[in-house]
Amino acid sequence: MVKKTVLLVMSLLLLVLPALAQSEDMSEPQISYMVCDWGLVTIEESTEQGPIFIEITSPEDYSAVEGISFTVSGTGAGLFEGNVVVEISGPDGDVLFEAPTVLQAEEMGAVGDWSINIDLGELESNTRIFVRAYSTSPEDGSTIAFDSLRLNANSEFGLRYVDITTPYFGAGVNTSPLLIEGMAGGAFENNIVIEVRNFETKEILAETPATVETEDFAGSGPFSAEVTIEAEPGQAIEVYAYQPSVADGEEVEISDIEFAIVSPLAQSYDRILILQRDDPILGAEEMCAVAEAEFDNTNTDMLVINDVAVLSTRSMMPLVTVSIDAAGSSNCAAPLRTRVTHDGDGFAIEVYRDTTEPVPCTMDLAPIPVRVSLGTLPNPDYTITVNGEAVE
Repeated sequence: MVKKTVLLVMSLLLLVLPALAQSEDMSEPQISYMVCDWGLVTIEESTEQGPIFIEITSPEDYSAVEGISFTVSGTGAGLFEGNVVVEISGPDGDVLFEAPTVLQAEEMGAVGDWSINIDLGELESNTRIFVRAYSTSPEDGSTIAFDSLRLNANSEFGLRYVDITTPYFGAGVNTSPLLIEGMAGGAFENNIVIEVRNFETKEILAETPATVETEDFAGSGPFSAEVTIEAEPGQAIEVYAYQPSVADGEEVEISDIEFAIVSPLAQSYDRILILQRDDPILGAEEMCAVAEAEFDNTNTDMLVINDVAVLSTRSMMPLVTVSIDAAGSSNCAAPLRTRVTHDGDGFAIEVYRDTTEPVPCTMDLAPIPVRVSLGTLPNPDYTITVNGEAVE
């Protein structure tokens, strides 16, 4: 029997918790959602920097570089022999520059810095270029880490762009207000327009102007806006931000779009499947169908459950989140999954590794924290089991 630690919070949190996916708290994983006919898919992505990575820190994305000679620099870790390759291509895809450099770190595997001087030779003014920094595996030559950005070369002005940062793809969002944030540059009079649309019908639910916060003419800077929309929980929406045309009849050229789900936790679901961002299920063409089939999967290795804490709003229709202190292999490539089956007032939670494809795993029991949001339940009388053990 698993002991339960019950935490009750005020009903006010019912208005706040559905939007936790919009939080910038880097200690929490980034959560996105996909509503299927049979239930909810929850996708978790760690916001912590991985042990193997490359990041370009200079120049800034979409910025200008005067002339044809400049320096690209960045950080990285876990790269074989510290190798970094920087490749620059032109607007037609032709490679203009490619050369290696080396990560400078105090010890093997540690975070370090790298830089390389670029000379593009002859280049027309205001040429859009694409910069890519990457490192490869010594075993098969595959790319193990990369980063990229766009620049306006041989120019004084950065590129025109719009980049929505909030909400991110698949995020759960509130309807009142719905916060929209991003970055933009090169906009006429620093103005952009934001539309929120029904994803299926493309009906415009809200529209508002926003101003790019910059003192520079056609400069780069952040923008933000809040709108109120009428939409049912679980409805898919798209946020469309664009630089309006200067001349009448001119097509919109610079824009960005993001997909989001309205208050996905404001209701309950018969089934919930929680996946990690790199799970192969998410790459399936018929993702919802493949995810549904996972509930019949018997090739599972259940994790050890040490403790369970239940966070519930004090309400006749409580919003319930289950925090699970699990344990399993500290080094295992088998997908980590959690599935929830709702039957009457009972919720059966299973936390496991998928063993359909055998992979080597260490035999230790390392801590694996798991968080399960059950959504807003129709009544406060519910039972929970975790890996077959009742939570009391």
